Amino acid sequence: GCFFGGSIGDQSEDFYSDIDARIVVKEGINLKRKQLDVIRSIGEYLFIETMKDNYSVIHYSTFIKLDLFIYTVEMLEPSIWLKNISIVKDFGLLAQLSHDSKELSYQITQEEFDDLINKYYAYYFELYRCWKRQEINYLESLTLALKHSLVSLWYVSKGAVPNKDLVWAKYEGRKTKMSHLESDFILSYTPCQVNQLESFTKKIEILMFEAAEKVATYNNLNFSVATFKKVHQRVSFKVEEIPEVSE
Repeated sequence: GCFFGGSIGDQSEDFYSDIDARIVVKEGINLKRKQLDVIRSIGEYLFIETMKDNYSVIHYSTFIKLDLFIYTVEMLEPSIWLKNISIVKDFGLLAQLSHDSKELSYQITQEEFDDLINKYYAYYFELYRCWKRQEINYLESLTLALKHSLVSLWYVSKGAVPNKDLVWAKYEGRKTKMSHLESDFILSYTPCQVNQLESFTKKIEILMFEAAEKVATYNNLNFSVATFKKVHQRVSFKVEEIPEVSE
């Protein structure tokens, strides 16, 4: 069988959407060799970004990006990622998988929540260190990471799966789930200037606390308010303390 997932699967694609193609093969088929067969059959590509045992990312000169997965039947089970798929060929399993997947909904686990919050703390402390070192480009990437942590919690509070590894795909643009006020906050500090750090950190502290408390309450998770306050009390980005950037 074969099907499309992602934005093609849920019919929200545009001209720049990835093509998430999924192929199901019999047990015993060499998955990597099958990938190469499929890639060669499509035609000339510009470069291959990733090539794993059953997964590859291929780029074409027309800006088409193909995310290709090869599965065996045993590798497939109901998942939130299979709720909306576009089936091209089916032997009975895919329609059932999609049907069973529609019963599922995303709920963040304690481990995922802790990881998200602890990474936010780490970014916050690292921001202070790089600010003191006058590492301006690193500072910009860390403010982006802090904003990503906040948007991820906003997404969880809306019942959506957050992006991992600082990926911003679908967090912005026409597919965003952010409200106008949420988007306005993110954009008002994009990029975040050094002289904005004091106001940025004060505002993101308030918004992050509100989002974390909401997610913890609705999902019955543990959230240490004491640790949150301790982290932010330890760090200060006062304007008068901003080091001068040497020319």
